[in-house]
Amino acid sequence: MLRRSMLCSAMLGALLSMNAIAYSASGGRIVDAQNRVVQLRGVNWFGFETETHAPHGLWARAWQDMLSQIESIGANAIRVPLCPATIDGVATRGQDPALNADLLDMDSAQLLDHFVREMSARGFYVLLDHHRPDCERISPLWYTQDYSESAWIADLSELARRFRDVSGVIGIDLKNEPHGSATWESGRVATDWNRAAERAAEAVLKVAPHWLMFVEGISDTSECSQPGPAFWGENLEPMACTPLNIPADRLVLAPHTYGPDVHPQPYFDDPRFPANMPAIWERRFGQFVAQGYTVMLGEFGGRYGEGDPRDRAWQDALVFYLIGKGIDSGFYWSWNPNSDDTGGLLRDDWTTLHQEKVALLRTLWFGNPRPPERAPEATFEEAHAPTPMPPHAGKPPRPTPASAITTQVDRLSTWEQGQCEQVTVRNDSRHAVLWKTTRPLDGTISQLWNAVMTSTDLGSEFRGVSWNATLAPGTSAHFGYCLERRTTNRPASPPTSRGVSTQLAVQSDWGAGYCVQAKVRNTAADTITWSAEVPIDGRVRELWNARFSREGDTLTVIGEPYNAQLAPDAQTQFGFCALR
Repeated sequence: MLRRSMLCSAMLGALLSMNAIAYSASGGRIVDAQNRVVQLRGVNWFGFETETHAPHGLWARAWQDMLSQIESIGANAIRVPLCPATIDGVATRGQDPALNADLLDMDSAQLLDHFVREMSARGFYVLLDHHRPDCERISPLWYTQDYSESAWIADLSELARRFRDVSGVIGIDLKNEPHGSATWESGRVATDWNRAAERAAEAVLKVAPHWLMFVEGISDTSECSQPGPAFWGENLEPMACTPLNIPADRLVLAPHTYGPDVHPQPYFDDPRFPANMPAIWERRFGQFVAQGYTVMLGEFGGRYGEGDPRDRAWQDALVFYLIGKGIDSGFYWSWNPNSDDTGGLLRDDWTTLHQEKVALLRTLWFGNPRPPERAPEATFEEAHAPTPMPPHAGKPPRPTPASAITTQVDRLSTWEQGQCEQVTVRNDSRHAVLWKTTRPLDGTISQLWNAVMTSTDLGSEFRGVSWNATLAPGTSAHFGYCLERRTTNRPASPPTSRGVSTQLAVQSDWGAGYCVQAKVRNTAADTITWSAEVPIDGRVRELWNARFSREGDTLTVIGEPYNAQLAPDAQTQFGFCALR
């Protein structure tokens, strides 16, 4: 009898402990056991899924210093990619014994356990991620010839058993980036990712019923999707026809999306880029926010202008799209600088921060470039305590006096018949206000986010929406719009060679530089070897699909051997980016 009583007490204690650290998906947000909203300001720190079986960078830094620096930028969550061998426990590599002597006797399973518990103890939320089945490459499906579905589910369940009592662990990303042969409700058991995710979630929730299940999309599919390419894990569009049969309070939709640095998609060549992107994001995953799902990106990132210059405009547009959707949680790829196509928040020295990327993330997380102040030694409970109410809480905001609001306008992009702009409004008064601002606009608004607009005699008046209408003293909000106009002030191109029609379109303009896409068409009756003259403002950063010479502010462009000749009415394209 005593033994049974002790057993029941132990089971009750474990259940109460789980309930105390439970997280739920509710109303499009994540909330804790006290129904407080949890914002995940996350980064991806990879390495456990690779041949080192340990977080990368431990050859250059002490692990404690790395966590402190992640904390210093305002991040409070880390996504940890894994592979099966790491879970099982194998030898680790890539650690400087002088910098990380306390880790040297640990195998990969012990090191993972150590890191997860230390992250949690320091106040971080942790998302585990089943990233690669063989620790080498991302598989299209959740299983391979050498790694079965049952082994995958067993590994997920083992992670749940091992970390279900760690307060900072919020759940698991069931499979990284389904793509290729992965389908959604095609009727093929072997490839339907949605059904596999349901089976895996059911198994994990039996072990850790308080965890959240992060589920990614697939890539291209004909099932309930408009045609067009998608990044691996990005496409959740088939959810509109076949929702996931996972408890709503356990489900987080976690697509991945990337820009021109990662893969050249045709929509990056649209002359309206990046104004064309919100409609694509809305179709792929954004539509589910309005349906009450909790949506956040498990991966997004890029070199932010230091690779393909268009990536800067792409990331800016994405962040302000997310803000407009009320999505302020997600995980940036990556903390590491050694991601070949995206780089990282760290520079190659593993110490210096990429400050522009950090500033962009702070805009997403906080609405301004300043991180929150928090003592480095805060415990998990202190870090996640309820936020104190500001001094103006409970008092109705005042009407907006003209002197209270200052504005800053930044150009996101420019093309032949339009432009996109981001506006920052700041409350410089000592009281909370309902903000508004009036701007004269040269064109018709085709897209608007984070604000509502009415026309007045003085111009277009913008006001905040529900989540950003009230500004506390010293705080900022952001809104943006894209304009279409019939005329353009850009100078006409210089004459080109006879029989050649050249059409130029500015793809992106970020102030310090811009990118242009050019279409060349043969209007003559005979085959020609084409050349074209185009204006340039600055120096050439890169030029593709052609060769060039320069005289003053004019480029003379000729084709490569494969596109130098054009038959009658045939056309080709070239492009270039310039730095001012």
